[in-house]
Order: sequence, then C-alpha cells, then structure tokens
Amino acid sequence: MNLLKLLRITSPVLIALMAAAPAQEAAALALTRGPYLQTGTSSGLIVRWRSDLASDSRVRVGTSPANLNLTFDQPASTTEHIVQVNGLNPQTKYYYSIGSTTQVISGADSNTYFTTAPTTGTQQPTRIWVIGDAGNGSAGQTAVYNAYRNFTGANPTHLWLQLGDNAYNSGTDAEYQSNMFNMYPDMFRQSVTWPTLGNHDGASADSATQTGPYYNIFSLPKNGEAGGVASGTEAYYSFDYGNIHFIVLDSHDSVRTAGSPMLTWLESDLQASNAEWNIAFWHHPPYSKGSHDSDTESQMVEMRQNTLPILEAYGIDLVLTGHSHAYERSKFIDGHYGLSSTFSDATHVVQTGSGRTDGTGAYNKPVGGVAHAGTVYAVAGSSGSIGGGTLNHPAMYLSLNELGSMVLDVNGLTLDAKFLNNNGTVRDYFTLTKGGTPPPQLANVSGVVWQDVNADGIRVAGESFLQGIEVRLYTDTNALVATQSTNSSGGYQFASVAAGNYYVRFTPGTRSISPQDQGANDSIDSDASPADGKTAVFNAAAGSSIVNVDAGMFTPGGAPQTVQLQDGLNAYAGTQDTHVASNKATTNYGNATTMLADGSDATYGRLIGLMKWTVSSIPSSATVTNATVTLRVSNKSVGNYNLYAVNTAWSEGTATWNSVNPLANQGLLIGSFLPSATGSYTIQLNSAGISLVQSWVNGSAANNGFMIVDGGTSDGVDLRSSEYGTQAQRPKLTVTYQ
Repeated sequence: MNLLKLLRITSPVLIALMAAAPAQEAAALALTRGPYLQTGTSSGLIVRWRSDLASDSRVRVGTSPANLNLTFDQPASTTEHIVQVNGLNPQTKYYYSIGSTTQVISGADSNTYFTTAPTTGTQQPTRIWVIGDAGNGSAGQTAVYNAYRNFTGANPTHLWLQLGDNAYNSGTDAEYQSNMFNMYPDMFRQSVTWPTLGNHDGASADSATQTGPYYNIFSLPKNGEAGGVASGTEAYYSFDYGNIHFIVLDSHDSVRTAGSPMLTWLESDLQASNAEWNIAFWHHPPYSKGSHDSDTESQMVEMRQNTLPILEAYGIDLVLTGHSHAYERSKFIDGHYGLSSTFSDATHVVQTGSGRTDGTGAYNKPVGGVAHAGTVYAVAGSSGSIGGGTLNHPAMYLSLNELGSMVLDVNGLTLDAKFLNNNGTVRDYFTLTKGGTPPPQLANVSGVVWQDVNADGIRVAGESFLQGIEVRLYTDTNALVATQSTNSSGGYQFASVAAGNYYVRFTPGTRSISPQDQGANDSIDSDASPADGKTAVFNAAAGSSIVNVDAGMFTPGGAPQTVQLQDGLNAYAGTQDTHVASNKATTNYGNATTMLADGSDATYGRLIGLMKWTVSSIPSSATVTNATVTLRVSNKSVGNYNLYAVNTAWSEGTATWNSVNPLANQGLLIGSFLPSATGSYTIQLNSAGISLVQSWVNGSAANNGFMIVDGGTSDGVDLRSSEYGTQAQRPKLTVTYQ
C-alpha cells in the first residue's frame, strides 16, 4: 500500500482522535480526597490529592493566595496525585492550589496553605497535635477535634502526629476517607501529618511489602528525605523539625526482637542525632493498664523489653503511644523493662513530683542525649473512644478514662505537654526542661461573649456569640495589660501573660451585661458585673490556662435578637438532617456526613434532602422578622434547588422514602439557591419561610422542617450534614426576632 493511500484511509481516524482530545482535556475534574501534606522539610513537602478523573498534576505555590508564582508538575495522568514541592524558604507560610496543568480544582484561597519547617537545629516555637486511635467516625472523635481547634485558635499546628489505629475497623481506603479525610479536612490541607501503623490499620496493610491502603495513602521518608538515617522502609522512619528529632516505629507488623532490622536502624539513627529533643512514637505502649495490659500483650512486652533500653541509652525525652483507649502519663522514669509488679519508685523514678511548674516543678535533664537521664511515657489512645481498664500501672503519675488529645509546645529548651479532653479542658500538663534554670512559665486567659437571649446570665444552646466586643485585661492594681476584640466565634485569648492576679473588663457598647455568677456552673455563666463590666480578680498561676472568663450581653427594650442554630456551636445539638431515595425506598441515611438532592440518579433514583432544627431557645412569644439557612456545598451541579416545607412528621434515624413520601408531602416554596461552585451558600427564606419558622416558634404548627428538591437538573448536589466533622460546615439556621 502506498503512503498516500494509507494517509487517505487513516486520516478520518486521526481527525476523530484529534477532535476527541480537546473534549477529554476539557472534562471538569472534581476533588474526591485532600489535599493533604506529607514529608515536610525546611525546603518543601509533598502535596497529595485524589481526583475523580485522571489528569496530569500541578501545584501552584506562592506567599499570597493572589500570587501563586511557583509551579510544580507531574506529567503522568493519574487520579492519585503526588507532587514534590521543593526549593522553598525555611519557616515560611505559603499558599497553594492543586489541579492539572489546565484546571485548578482546589486552593488559591486563605484557607489553603502550609508553613515550611525551620532549618534543622534551630530553635523555633513549635506546636504539635497528637491523636491516637481516633479514626472511628464517632461523635467522640469529632468532639476531640473541635476541642483542639477551639483551643489552638489562631495558633498554627506545625506538626500532627497520628499514633495508629487511624481508621477503624480495618484501615481500608473507604474507612480512611470517612473517618480521617472527611473528619479533618482543614488539618490535612494545612499541617503535615506523620502517622504510625496500628493493629487496625495493619488489618489491610503489610509492612514487609509496604502494601495496602496505609502505605498507598501516606508518603513517608524512608530514604532520610526529612532528616535522620534512611530506614529503607515506610514502616519505620525518622524526621527532623527545628531542634526536635522524631523517631517513628512499627510496633505491629515489623520484627521487634533484639538485633532485628528495625532496632538496628533505631540505634544507628539515635547515634546520628544531634537534636536537642528526641521524641519517639508508635502504637503499642510499653506501660499501660487501660483497655490493653502491657503485662500480657506480646507487642507491648517486646517494645518494652527490646526497644526501651536502646532509646533510654541515647537519652530519649518523650515516648508517645496509643492502643489503650485512655490517657496515661508516666512519672519521670528510666530502666524499667519488666512486668508492672517489678516497678519501684525508689529504683526507676529519676525525679519525683508532678512535672508541673506551678507544683513541684518541671522535670529537668541535661542538654544532649545523656543516657538514662529520664523519660516521660504517655498513652494518648482516647482520641475517638474510651475503653476503661484498671488504670493503675505503678509507673503512671496520672491515668484518665477520658476522651482527648495531647498538645505539645516546644520552645527552645522547654517542652510543655497538655492533655486536652473533649470538652476543651486541660486535664493534665507537665513540663520538661533542658539544662540551666527553667524559663518563667506564662499563663493564658480566655473566654467568650455571647448574646444572652433571655438575659438570665446563663449560656444555653442556640444563643449566638458576639463578634467585635472589646475585652481588656488588667492587673489587680488596675494596670492595663492588653486589649482585644472578640472573634467570629465570640472568643478572645490573652496568651503568654506573666503569672499574677488579674481581672477582665468587657465593654458592651449599646448592649447591657447579663446578671453575674448565676447558677452553679461557672463554665456557662456570665462573670462580668452589669455595673462596670469587670470580673472578679483571679489568679493566673505559672503555666495555667484560665478559661471561661465569659460575659453574656443582651439588647434591652425589645430590640432585634439573633440566634444561630448549628450543631456544635455553643453546645447546640438539635439539628436533624438526612436524605431519602426513591430507588432505595426503605433505606435510612440518617448517619451520613453528606446530604443529597438529585433528580436523576440511576442507582438511587430521586434523592430529596430533609432538614430541621430545634427552636426551643427562642421565646414562644417572639416575633420572627427574618430567617436564613446556610448550607455547605461539597459537590455541585449547575442547576436550581428549591426549599419546601415538609407536611409530615419524620425523624433522622427512621426517615425513608416510603415513610416520608416527600413528593406527596411537599408544602409551600420557602426559598431557593443556585450552587454555581462549591462552598457556603446562605439562603434567604421568603415570607412564607419566615412565617413557617414563626409557627415553629409559637407552636401553631408542627416543626417538620423543610426539604431540598432539585429544579430539574441532570445531576445532584452534595451538602455537608450535621454529622460532618468540621463544625463550621454543618447546616445552620439563623433566626432574627423581637
């Protein structure tokens, strides 16, 4: 066949392929996981995400969201995007976006950023969040996360350690999605996370071959990319951050016997470390009497017998573990490798006392890796659930059967550790110092200002917080220390103030201050005097956190009041939401973190969302003047969606298509919205909607909420539900009344 004839035959095929290529390139990518950050160093990190369609990968980086002038690409087409970002400056905040070379699918905003690590060896204030056994998708996991977010506030999280059992029950990819990525979206996009393998993660992963979801999901520095000696495996590794060296071990699936590859590498890594702080973490604790007993489980026994002598010989400072669903914190100890019955304070305690600067003093040890100078061992396995146990191991200074997480703050040669429970209360704290005289310990003072709807001086669910209220901190001799305005959550914090006696003064403006010290619960009462806005004088001890220094305010004379009803906001928990599906007519979706509305889904048929809020915090005599609904769109369709009243009773835990029969019980149209992009949408209810809310408040009609119905779009909209992990993205009803 001659060439001209061949070209004539093949040219239609070529033309068709060329025409198809632009159409494929133009297909809109959607983000299905991430972004999330891995293997952070002083010059860069790895950015990962997952998309619904395969494409090449691009990360754009810059020091402002509006100027992402650095570009990092991976040309291979994939749905699992892994991009190495490098050549950056140390300890610098960068904003970024992700997508393909032709599309941006996430980022380029003020919420998508990371901060590079400081230069190895330098002293920089560092905040570390530590969670263990968290990923069970429970309300407890959500509460622990929200407590930390509220606690840290504007303070950045430089490192995020996961102590294993990160995704229950078997560490599958789907479980990681629902119980980790959906729970901590902001943490994943802003802070580098460093995990270790737990036994539940190991149910679907294999350390010998580095296969399974755990190894597929995480990119860990097996070649010494982030400092330390190369281990050659992602099962165990090390990394540096400033003046801290971290050692991450595999207590579940790697050999733990003396002379094993992991322990041989461990000694080499410790020999090479010149860091001022050495912190190790893994899953199975060497000391515990929680939901697991360190006297009886082989992994716990072997880690204690074979690993601890190596760590302590090189001066390890702190060891963090999970597995037992409790919080346990040891004394300052060394040299105990046997059963709990053989522990002796006289033999094994290096320095007695609490380790608290406001008590018996901080634990102190020499600078450098001095052998057998004392170590604290902490079990933080209660970030998702608690499991009890005798909690009486003699090595422990304190044991708590409480949900929570740990917060570590390293500043120079001082390490402060706290256990923060799910209610935001610091239930334990201790300090480690190196060399010299410990620096003076500072205190924190914080609280909230809220709109006290009924002016009774007690904060209840549904009462909203007040932004922009001036708050001043004074010494007891009336010297002004600092001034702040409350943030969008009504909160303020005076951080790092010298120990001493203080009072707070609130400036109400046109509002009035509620009655002072009402009721028996100081965490929800108003502490300010209605006469002058001043609280009583309180003592802020060194190293303490004085919380709940609050003020309630109200607007006298029948002026408009506003309440915001959103699960997790000011203890409100009255939202019910779900969706029902015509092709799954007897299935209930009440526990889903996503609520759906769709007119043409092939599998589920018609999908209609249902929502309602408890409005009992609004006085029944109130006149509702306005109402809005705020929804967070996580996956959009270009089309109109309508809100209608529901004319039949339903509940989140039992609602199905058959029980609700939504199309037959569709009431008045009360609002609509057009989700042209992902993000938050505030929907103004029309006059019928405001009247509907009024009827709920005064009891003239049953509160059956409303339904979300597509307006004929060919695809559906995905909305965050009240079960979603991030409180600020849950559905919110805002009501203004007189």
